[in-house]
Amino acid sequence: MSDHLIKIRNLQRHYHMGEETVKALDGVDLDIQAGEFVMIIGSSGSGKSTLMHILGLLDTPDGGTLEYNGVDVAQMKDEELSSFRNRTVGFVFQQFNLLPTLTITENIALPLAYAGGVKEDNLEVAKVYATKMGLGERLGHKPTELSGGQNQRVAIARALVNTPDILMADEPTGALDSKTGQEIMDILHQLNREGKTIIMVTHDRELAETGTRKITMKDGVVIDDTGHSKLPETKQDKRPEIGYGIRLRQLVMSGVREGLLPHKMRSFLTMLGIIIGVSSVICMSSFSLGSKKKQADQIRALGSNLVKITNTPLKDLELNQARIRGSLGLSLKDYQTLTGKEGLQAHAALRETPMTVLNDGHLLKSRVRATEGDFLRVNNLKLSEGRDFDPFDQNFAAKVCIVGSSVASKITEPVLGKTLTLGGVPYTIVGVLKNQSINLGGLEASGLKDSNSDILIPLQTALARINQQKLRSQLDEIQLQVKNEDLLISAGAEIAKIIQGLHNGVKDFEIVIPIDLLRQKEEAGKLLDILTVIISSISMVVGGIGIMNIMLASVRERVREIGIRRATGASQNNILMQFLAEAIILSATGGVLGVGLSIIVVFATCSLVEIPVVFSIPLLFISFAASMSTGLVFGLFPAKNAAELNPVEALRSE
Repeated sequence: MSDHLIKIRNLQRHYHMGEETVKALDGVDLDIQAGEFVMIIGSSGSGKSTLMHILGLLDTPDGGTLEYNGVDVAQMKDEELSSFRNRTVGFVFQQFNLLPTLTITENIALPLAYAGGVKEDNLEVAKVYATKMGLGERLGHKPTELSGGQNQRVAIARALVNTPDILMADEPTGALDSKTGQEIMDILHQLNREGKTIIMVTHDRELAETGTRKITMKDGVVIDDTGHSKLPETKQDKRPEIGYGIRLRQLVMSGVREGLLPHKMRSFLTMLGIIIGVSSVICMSSFSLGSKKKQADQIRALGSNLVKITNTPLKDLELNQARIRGSLGLSLKDYQTLTGKEGLQAHAALRETPMTVLNDGHLLKSRVRATEGDFLRVNNLKLSEGRDFDPFDQNFAAKVCIVGSSVASKITEPVLGKTLTLGGVPYTIVGVLKNQSINLGGLEASGLKDSNSDILIPLQTALARINQQKLRSQLDEIQLQVKNEDLLISAGAEIAKIIQGLHNGVKDFEIVIPIDLLRQKEEAGKLLDILTVIISSISMVVGGIGIMNIMLASVRERVREIGIRRATGASQNNILMQFLAEAIILSATGGVLGVGLSIIVVFATCSLVEIPVVFSIPLLFISFAASMSTGLVFGLFPAKNAAELNPVEALRSE
């Protein structure tokens, strides 16, 4: 252990201003013993403040040695040096340097926070020191609510709270009236009598004579060192046994309380880019998933495990050539051949029959369709009343019909037994289809039609009683419902081969699989999904740039705060983590609000456009994680700038 608390040899600190070098300290040798009250005096530019900043470990020398109790601190890294400063040095500044958003108690407890103490314990210790300074009834007040003398008492309490070895006072009475200044000096002298080592910088020559030792500086060197009076018996309070490093919870709360809450509107506007980016990703994804689910549900409601063979309309020469080659178009023979195939659970044949429909002399816009087989079952149609066609209707070409719900609504009750005139021939209504309430918008490519306006008649009735165009095929469509939906593609290929053989190689038909068309549409929709992700990513980047800009502005506004934190023991890493935490909190909050907004928008929009509400849970978490990452990436640069600020220059800023 050294005989001296502080020992410096050949201490140098030079500043380069263009081509000129300013020698703020130029080879200073000095020893300071525990218990001294050292007054450093000199004119402006003499180097006294630079010396105090180096002794207080806020600045580093360019040359020479600086030892505390025999430990060379000049070579310490920032983290180690900050920890050492936190435990060893307490600062009292001319301008008090209190954080305006914190209460008296919280300001006093600041060094304890960077020493790793628990917040609740720190505040209790701070209250004790505040009471010692005569501030027991002002604990909940903020610096703006106190007088200058009271603020300086707070600063002294803050400097003492970590029981440091040395108290550094930089013109502590400079901003006070003479009476209040004398009160502050009385406190400092009392602390010195109790054994506290004090180093004070002053311009006041009268004050300089009140210490136990006076050091006069000029042009970066010591020109006079007088005093060395008998030292009081040193008596140090026992330093709390705590570690070093601010706790994560306190760091986050500091970011929220001191960086974000004082500028609520600015913080919210900064988050808007993140909110829009996250909500747009989730909304577009949910709308896409909801639309796909609605389409899939509609197709399944109309028969998802369906293979349709549709007749290709041929004209003139093309039609004649097909008939010459032996193809009669889609026919009952094709239908009968296919219905004998294994793996089917239902089948139907269909012929479109354009006919004029009259109800009591009023024209109805309806589609007349001639059917045979399990047409209702294949197309997932149900009867609300009446019956389906029976074998008698088909075998004897009965003039009966089944009407859709829209048609039935235009006929006076009761509907069953009423007569409609189709192509000038009366047909008796024997059944009414139940309303499907399905919107087929967007499913045009599947070939599905709205059945609510249909009129169905027996296929054999159409073939026997309605004149056919020359060379026209018997059927327009054959519908086959397979037992296993997974076999749709292979079944379609096999059916195509059979029909091509029956048609002597003439390709006058088409195989349509509605669910397969939907899948193709979904594949095409992936391009829209990719575009959505790109646009949303751009929104996130824009939001990130906004965060970076605001954080850079925040760093510029809070330079003095950064200096205060560094003086009370914060390391570069502590400052970096605090500002980075603020950026992440901004983006994370934006992410949460974006998720909440998207949920509201999705529910509201889906209820209006009548699509199912579908959320991708992984996407919710991915979007939130993306917002966090945005804050991390774009907050790193401003946080690094804040961490690299010179503590001395930061404290001098206005």
